[in-house]
Amino acid sequence: MRTSSILLSAAAALLPVAESAACPPLGPVLPAPLKPSSHEAVQKAIEKLTAGLDAQTSKLAASGLSIGVKSIHEDKQLFSYHFTPNVTSGIGTSKIDENTIYRVGSISKMMPAITALQNANINFDDSILKYIPELRNATNDDALKAVAWEDITVGSLANHLSGLATDSAMDLGINPLGPWSKMGLPKIDQGTGPSCSGLPGTVACTKSDLVRDLAKRPPVYLPNTSPVYSNVGFALLGQVVESATGKPLDEVLQENVYSVAGMNSTSFNGPVKSFSEQGFVPKGEVTWNVTLGVFEAAGGLFSNTVDLIAFGEAILNNKLLSAAKTRKWMHPQAHTSSFGNSVGAPWEIVRGDALTPDGRLVDVYTKSGDLGLYHALLGLVPDYELVVSVITAGAEVSLKPTARSEFFSAVISTLLPAVAAAGVDQATAAYEGTYVDASTNSSLTLSTNLSASGLVIGSFSARGFDVQRHINSYSLSVNETNLQIPDAQLPNVEGRLVPSNRQKRNPDGSVERAWRAVFETRSDEAKQAQDAALFWQGGSCETWFGLDRAAYNFLSITDFVVVEGCDGKAKVIKNPAFNITLTKV
Repeated sequence: MRTSSILLSAAAALLPVAESAACPPLGPVLPAPLKPSSHEAVQKAIEKLTAGLDAQTSKLAASGLSIGVKSIHEDKQLFSYHFTPNVTSGIGTSKIDENTIYRVGSISKMMPAITALQNANINFDDSILKYIPELRNATNDDALKAVAWEDITVGSLANHLSGLATDSAMDLGINPLGPWSKMGLPKIDQGTGPSCSGLPGTVACTKSDLVRDLAKRPPVYLPNTSPVYSNVGFALLGQVVESATGKPLDEVLQENVYSVAGMNSTSFNGPVKSFSEQGFVPKGEVTWNVTLGVFEAAGGLFSNTVDLIAFGEAILNNKLLSAAKTRKWMHPQAHTSSFGNSVGAPWEIVRGDALTPDGRLVDVYTKSGDLGLYHALLGLVPDYELVVSVITAGAEVSLKPTARSEFFSAVISTLLPAVAAAGVDQATAAYEGTYVDASTNSSLTLSTNLSASGLVIGSFSARGFDVQRHINSYSLSVNETNLQIPDAQLPNVEGRLVPSNRQKRNPDGSVERAWRAVFETRSDEAKQAQDAALFWQGGSCETWFGLDRAAYNFLSITDFVVVEGCDGKAKVIKNPAFNITLTKV
């Protein structure tokens, strides 16, 4: 399938060329749009995305597809697309929609991770032996094969840094009838090989089975070396949760996740009762009703579009964890050998710099999953407060391992430029204009630009002094001579205001939000020369080094406080360091 070719061309049309390489602080550069679905650019993007998906699904005979996209600020999904193939198994639904239940594979891993984070009795720095002491028996006298259980922490299970094997349930030896000896592998003595899996034709592994088998399976690395995707790690993490709570994992999830997020069709250990009417089983799918025993926590989940969207929305709205814990959770824990892919707990964090008109880096937090002919991906875009669910299943999509990811990439690449445009227009209405403090002869002008990262500072002066053009002079090494440089010799300084996440609500309903000014005094040529001189990618992008350097009497000179009225529009902008209050005129 050429899933992305048609769709990405539509997305490219929405991306103007950025003025220069963008280097704002990582994260949102404007508030997320509150009503993106009503914006003209978003509506056009939806039309193009739908047409592209129609073209792709017209080639599918036996594969289904469900896609949902939602802003946390709107009640309804921003985008919804569902396709029912002509050829089905005859089991479950005859019409795929947002309530259709699929298996979602390793999206399961989100569940033990978030329940472990919720539980005050589970410390991510604890050794796993605190919760599963039986693992002391899963030892090997050969140091080359032994697992350093005392060094494997709960956190290293969640972020794939345990060094443990990827799997044991998928061991080829589970199928004694396979042509393994013809493929160069030695015969396995009867009764010594793997005996459980949960996949068709095998029994599911228990906790004791897993402990026994791990004594025979050497690790890949010592703990905390390099990420290795590990189903074994999440089977153990599920057991950590059960040990700490004294309850089955699915019971903990029902109490602390499903009921909180409003997930009524999600389950482990078999589907909910409505699966007989709402489930989708593609023709030829044999794993649709298997239970995976101890590996349920790694890949046994059933869910649908509505529930995955609700789960992602609950994360972004801090319903499942406190805001502080959510912020801590949504960061990389390790990098991979790909510039575009980092690892969280258990996030698969992908990033791109061609997703928005300003050309800046945007991180997308995802978790993918596969089981049999089922393929799913949940994605969160924190910068724009969007949740994306892509679930597909069937023979054709399973022939191309990247099909699911290409669907997701096309959705993101098509919609994000338009959502960004909606955010710029919202910012134009809320913030663009001139702000003046006549009593101190101070002023600030703000505008918006589709290719600019944040609000564009046209000029900023305090008490008649041009702060923006002299921004490099705010240093302990400054002297009177610096202030006498003719205007023609001053650098051209680009200024941007980008939002912080500090805010307070006043009794009158107004909201005060902190923003930070970012100034760039180098030319594009100077930045390109710096990049050419350094071996690392984007070496000239050093905003985080200087975001809070210049301060006066304990107050940063780049800290601005925007006071918004009940209508969401800026009325006043303060700069505490300069002790000025600028009113919009």
